[in-house]
Amino acid sequence: MKQFITVLTMAAMLAATGAKARMPYKVTVQNQAYTPLIGATLVNGTTAWTDSTSYVVPLGFNFKIGTKTINKLNLLEMSGIATDTTGTVAAFNIIGTAIVDRGIVGGTSKSPIRYAVSGAAGSRIFKLELFNAGFGDELDAHSTLNDSVNMQVWLYEGTDVVEMRYGSSKISYLSEYFGLGGPLVGYTNNLKVEDQSFDKIYLLKGSPASPTLDSATLSSGSFPSLNAFPVSGTVYRFALKSTGIATFAEAENIKVFPTVCTDKVNVTNKGTKEMAYQLLSISGNVLAKGTVAAGTNTIDVSMAPAGMYVLTLIDGDAAASYKLIKQ
Repeated sequence: MKQFITVLTMAAMLAATGAKARMPYKVTVQNQAYTPLIGATLVNGTTAWTDSTSYVVPLGFNFKIGTKTINKLNLLEMSGIATDTTGTVAAFNIIGTAIVDRGIVGGTSKSPIRYAVSGAAGSRIFKLELFNAGFGDELDAHSTLNDSVNMQVWLYEGTDVVEMRYGSSKISYLSEYFGLGGPLVGYTNNLKVEDQSFDKIYLLKGSPASPTLDSATLSSGSFPSLNAFPVSGTVYRFALKSTGIATFAEAENIKVFPTVCTDKVNVTNKGTKEMAYQLLSISGNVLAKGTVAAGTNTIDVSMAPAGMYVLTLIDGDAAASYKLIKQ
């Protein structure tokens, strides 16, 4: 069975490209209830897919991954997303092992691939789901397809934020599915599709609930991975940090308070630039949006029912998000 970036298991046989690129994303971990897509557009129809299948899906808007702007997404060998089907691409690893349709033996799909777009123009969210997917290694080693995973990728128009969302899973043979130790989740810089060589890969490492970020090249000999599969409700959020707000946030130039609130939230912007904001529900719907000027600003959240929300501050190509609890 093939899998996304299979060359990781042959790293000692290959030479690194030698490029020194930096990770362009800041990664945060959130916990939000996983909701399967309902009424979404089917990508595979009724046809069962394999781990060597690739699909190209339209986004409905322009979106930037790394430095590449796209309006369609390549689902690359079913375990990653990329900016194109050929040449040098920017890519995200979702799982890092061979997954297949659980209906592959009979030929009729039991694992729909589907997508939907929600929200108004300018702040739309593209949502792609691999539902009830099975593991190719289980079929090869045990002639069964009893295990399964549910995963989504969300792309946010206007902020270029990428989220990987994990639902319920059943995994009986973790070490067989993930020969490098566990799931590979992260970002790959300058992946060459034809031979799957790359400049550098950035992967989450350790506990799925509180991972660290590590990197490797093809000559590293070993590669970081999670030590378990993410539990249902785990969200990994990748926000571009090349310019603007991500740098401000890291320097504590932005303060959002109180994060447990009733009617209002204050945003202190110690910079000089005006920034846009969006208040999002956990399902990704935009409840409010506007701008915050330099100094202290007050955002009215009284219209929102009690629950959990995400306040995203946007400056050009970068964004920072803050979890809010409305009482």
